[in-house]
Amino acid sequence: MAIVEVFLSAFLTVLIEKLAFRELLKFLHPVGIDAQPKEWHKKLWMIETVLTDAENKQTANRAVNQWLNDLEDLAYDLDDIVDELNTEALLRKLKENKGNNSAGRAAWEQKHGA
Repeated sequence: MAIVEVFLSAFLTVLIEKLAFRELLKFLHPVGIDAQPKEWHKKLWMIETVLTDAENKQTANRAVNQWLNDLEDLAYDLDDIVDELNTEALLRKLKENKGNNSAGRAAWEQKHGA
């Protein structure tokens, strides 16, 4: 198993887990993207199968080897995008929680004369 294929296989597993992150799904829901991660999940597993086949062909075919290298570059880009989306989802949740805490705190202070 080549290093590129090992990396891509491991990366796909991590990407699938990241796409299933509950806060990300909640973040994507209002813009209508919530169903897409489920589709992406299926497609990523299919890609992993194709990678195994490509691994067997890459030594004999330079085009396949180049395709695997390009796919590795794409994998890094996808990882960055998913990380940014997860970060944005968590930041929005923190802001939401901070707003809820501030409103609750103000109500408590008003009630108790603090």
